[in-house]
Amino acid sequence: MSVARNIIKNPKLVPGGGATELIVSAILKQKSASVEGIEKWPYEAAAIAFEAIPRTLAQNCGVNVIRTMTALQGKHTKWRECMDRHRWEYW
Repeated sequence: MSVARNIIKNPKLVPGGGATELIVSAILKQKSASVEGIEKWPYEAAAIAFEAIPRTLAQNCGVNVIRTMTALQGKHTKWRECMDRHRWEYW
């Protein structure tokens, strides 16, 4: 699979465990709030679809899905506020 070679050649990683999908979902939800009418429906549908990945991972782990998803979304909100404040590039 050449994972080690790829990391050496291009040393960029993204967080796992559905973290990337939650960020994309939050950005799509934010974008849908700025769009009016039926044009916002695709944004909302895609946001819900992206949340399915971390939700499925939580279900497979056997944890309380609702509490876990709420806690993760809260942590991502705090993380995004911190990133916006400091203007760091994570990826």
